[in-house]
Amino acid sequence: YSAAQVALIATATTCLSVFTVAGNLLVLLSIPLNRHLRTVNNYFLLSLAAADLLVGLVSVNLYALYLLWGSWPLPAALCDTWLVLDHTVSGASVIHLLLIGLDRYLCMTRPFSYPARRGAGTALLMIGAAWLLAFVCWAPAILCWQTDGGRRAVPQDRCYTQLLASPAVILATTLPTFYLPAVVMVTLYCRLSAASRTRLNAYLLERAGPRRSSSSEPGSELCPGRFQSQERRQRRAIARERRVARTILAIVLAFIVTWTPYNVLAVVAAFSHVVIPNVLWATGCWLRYVNSAINPCCYALCNATFRRTFGSLLRCRGRKLR
Repeated sequence: YSAAQVALIATATTCLSVFTVAGNLLVLLSIPLNRHLRTVNNYFLLSLAAADLLVGLVSVNLYALYLLWGSWPLPAALCDTWLVLDHTVSGASVIHLLLIGLDRYLCMTRPFSYPARRGAGTALLMIGAAWLLAFVCWAPAILCWQTDGGRRAVPQDRCYTQLLASPAVILATTLPTFYLPAVVMVTLYCRLSAASRTRLNAYLLERAGPRRSSSSEPGSELCPGRFQSQERRQRRAIARERRVARTILAIVLAFIVTWTPYNVLAVVAAFSHVVIPNVLWATGCWLRYVNSAINPCCYALCNATFRRTFGSLLRCRGRKLR
């Protein structure tokens, strides 16, 4: 790289790392500090923020070092450790996004039965399963393919995964950590949007019905407070559904835009044996990391409580939130 390119890459990666760490730290601090955010739903956000924080602290900086140095300057064991950590936390981040979308969808479509069955213990088991699945998908594949006949197959001055050469392994790792979550998340959003529109239309019809009948029935004005209270509850429920739909839409769009390039490149490289230019690999990797910076923005833009809590923390007024 030229001096100008080095300066540009260093500046961009530093900004990305700082933004990712700061945003996810705000999430990690907001949920314990604000009692209104201490819900079972937000356990998933807390764990997701921890995964994204590791991406910003470790993955972004080590990948920037590798790019700027032109080779891997650290021991080979540290390379393998970084690859396992990078893919595990990135995979866990994706699975958490899926769990968040599924949790929001079930809360909206089964508001009575689902929350009663999903307690704190169930949520913690789901979170543990997400981390375990990400580790099992990536760690054995990365570590087993780094050696060939007892000797390290990857040169000492390089740090990359050998598994990209195996179509079967690529499918076994990318299907549960990208393609299946992407399909499920898009399906959840479409079904949630359809259900929300159906309820909105039913509410509008129901709202118009009493108004027409109240003008013709002389006794209908005896209980105006009851109708107004019911109408307020319905409006709040519809507004809540819209907020949930916006949150899921933001998460789905950010996830698909940032994760698709890398996973498409991985499948193409494994099945067609086409030599992918390094600049495309680098772009795909950086986009994955950008997703960890975007996730906190999705909560802040779509949730007023998170926005207020973030603002209070940035103004050093966290004690007032308790």
